[in-house]
Amino acid sequence: MFSRKAGVFVVLCLGTVLVGSCFAEDGKVSGKSTDVATAGTRRPIFQSDASSQKLQTAVANDTQSGQLSGASIRAASSEELDGMEQTLDKYRTAFENLSLPQVREVWPGLDRRRASALKDVFAYLRSSKATPQLGLECAPPTVIGDSAKVECRETLAYADAKGKAKAAKPAMVSISLKKQADNWVVDTMKGLGKAD
Repeated sequence: MFSRKAGVFVVLCLGTVLVGSCFAEDGKVSGKSTDVATAGTRRPIFQSDASSQKLQTAVANDTQSGQLSGASIRAASSEELDGMEQTLDKYRTAFENLSLPQVREVWPGLDRRRASALKDVFAYLRSSKATPQLGLECAPPTVIGDSAKVECRETLAYADAKGKAKAAKPAMVSISLKKQADNWVVDTMKGLGKAD
């Protein structure tokens, strides 16, 4: 049987398996200010200040390395940005609500492996009476037709039943969105490694 600390590590790893990477629990909240008490308030997702430079560089590097076709890439319109931000905010809210049905609303193609990992993470967070806060700080998206690619810095912080703040180490993720009817939905998520 795992110790409680090892159990937390395993659950956080399962959670980050959702995006393809696994990092140890910090035991403290670090990096940008993350206040678990602010869960439920709308926090901006797309970054337009200097902190988004690394994220924009990652997208530019993908374009230069031939992973994206330069001929069809364009900037998102303000309407598209609003729609994508709403989708990512709904995903963040679904995660914080520990609701797999809500996650499926914004990620209809969620595969069985990731759904199972989410169930395990949600079960752990419920059993420990944790209050999670999922942070997404994303560079402006690149749009190709009815699809968009977003590079984000993802954080997971939570307060345990005793109110002690804990956090997983930040990770970089690539999120693919696609236009479905009049809404954007999550198509895939992939881990890019540890965030600096």
